[in-house]
Amino acid sequence: MANNTGIKYGGRQKGTPNKATARLREAFTELLEDNIGKVQELFDKVAEKNPQKALELLLKLSEFALPKLRAIEVNNESEEAFFTVQKYKTLDTGVPLASSEADVVD
Repeated sequence: MANNTGIKYGGRQKGTPNKATARLREAFTELLEDNIGKVQELFDKVAEKNPQKALELLLKLSEFALPKLRAIEVNNESEEAFFTVQKYKTLDTGVPLASSEADVVD
């Protein structure tokens, strides 16, 4: 029989994370951490043949480590200041960042 009352009975409470999704994310994170050396090797091979494709891959992978930023509307009528705190998780690949464009493009 369907519940047409609009009242929720049983199941997850609002805001409770999905256990399957949490386990999947945890497994994927472990997979990446255990294979970071192989990922770096593959990235280096792509970068040798096609630097533009390597940059595209790097940007796609960065979505897993850096949160996507969204625009914040500023209301100048209010005298109060509002601040947003962002937390970032980065992966240490052991490879130094490029110091100039010449380090990236031949």
